Amino acid sequence: MIEAPCRQRAGDHRVVVLDAGKSTVRAAVFAGERTLARHDGNEGFPHPRAPGAQQIVIDQVQHVLRRLGHGPYDLVVLATTGVRAIGPAELELQTALARDLECEVLVENDVVAAYLGALGPHPGILVQAGTGSLVLGACDDRTVRLDGWGHVVGDRGSGFALGRAGLRAAYAAVDGTGSRTALTEMLTGTDPEQVIRDLYASPTQIRDVAALAPIVLRAAADGDGLARDAVIEVASQLVALILAAGRRLGDPHLSRLPVVRTGGLFADDLFAGTVTRLLQEHGVVGELRGAAADPLEGGRLLAATRDATITHLLTSAVRSEDP
Repeated sequence: MIEAPCRQRAGDHRVVVLDAGKSTVRAAVFAGERTLARHDGNEGFPHPRAPGAQQIVIDQVQHVLRRLGHGPYDLVVLATTGVRAIGPAELELQTALARDLECEVLVENDVVAAYLGALGPHPGILVQAGTGSLVLGACDDRTVRLDGWGHVVGDRGSGFALGRAGLRAAYAAVDGTGSRTALTEMLTGTDPEQVIRDLYASPTQIRDVAALAPIVLRAAADGDGLARDAVIEVASQLVALILAAGRRLGDPHLSRLPVVRTGGLFADDLFAGTVTRLLQEHGVVGELRGAAADPLEGGRLLAATRDATITHLLTSAVRSEDP
């Protein structure tokens, strides 16, 4: 068990932040604003509502804390992926972790930490475009959250959406119902049947499809017309989410609210440039900025700015009931 008596000096207040995904976890321990240690691992946390998840998460958190060292801790922030709302299961996990670790624990949606890392406790719009997609915006009196629905009904403007668009173009060409494209050879090789069998049999199908996005982007950069069309289509989906967030926050031209981008798709110049161009074509006057800091710093800010208006709005927006 991790011993965690409270500290007397504010500057020595130890906060651990875990940014937990389905296949990876990143963590850091802070003393005030100083980073004492970081950890990157492939431990992969289950969804808090999955059967038996509570004990698995507790064991994995303990493992990460042992790797980090620098205890005892005053607060542990667990920012979890795939959670649309903090409800009974998440609050039960929070209570169990606090009891096991003997310190205060906060369980929050990982997008809250991402927002605070990108923008701090200030109004703005966060645009995530990685394997999935989500737009989170906040102003002084309200928040909006768009998409984050997952690959079945959402993930518009995501790596998954771009990979799937490339596959559809490639297999349409195989069937003879679509135009010829370099994507056919790049994505299906010499045996389209085997490629699609392997994909459907894969336990990581969503991640596998999203991993094809860089191939589609490369084909688009090399001049393939259908690949370019796919990039424009997916970028347009993301732009529609950004514009909707601006309208709902009372800033349709995004002249007041900063828009910050995160996620692997934005690392590609073609995709980022396409999103920027489409926003400008819709009359957006602001620029698409990079994040100020990462979700680990965002988790630290979550702990440090809990009384700030924006932080309170963000955390309240993802709770399905009061603690």
